[in-house]
Amino acid sequence: MIETKTIEEELDERHAIARAAFLNRDVAAYRALFSPALAYHQINGRVIDRRKLMRDVASQFRRRLDAKWHYTREHLKIDLDEAAETLVQVVTVEMSVFGLIHRTWQLNRRAVYFWTKLGGVWTIGRVQVLSEEGKHLGWRFGVMRR
Repeated sequence: MIETKTIEEELDERHAIARAAFLNRDVAAYRALFSPALAYHQINGRVIDRRKLMRDVASQFRRRLDAKWHYTREHLKIDLDEAAETLVQVVTVEMSVFGLIHRTWQLNRRAVYFWTKLGGVWTIGRVQVLSEEGKHLGWRFGVMRR
């Protein structure tokens, strides 16, 4: 008997890929999660495309020392090969400047992710950030630790 996965399970797998790409600083794997026609609606009302998002992500990956990331799915609406999910994400990152100054931030984001199937794979086509709050958690000085 062949077991089929639910859409929620398929999206959970995509989130696991996203998390691994984020934690491993793998820009190519992270980019593959997003549609080439991505419209990312930021909290300030600005809409950026996939190229701009990936430039921002690559810059963050270069400066980031450590990260923790988890999310909670608040809502999932499925309509054929489209899904809209509302996530609450908590990301804690330690960034470095000059290899000696380290700053830790926590970002809390609530957003709706609109997924579609492209070539049989769930891909994010649009993001609508509903709320975003960054909180500074402290400074650390010294050589980078790994």
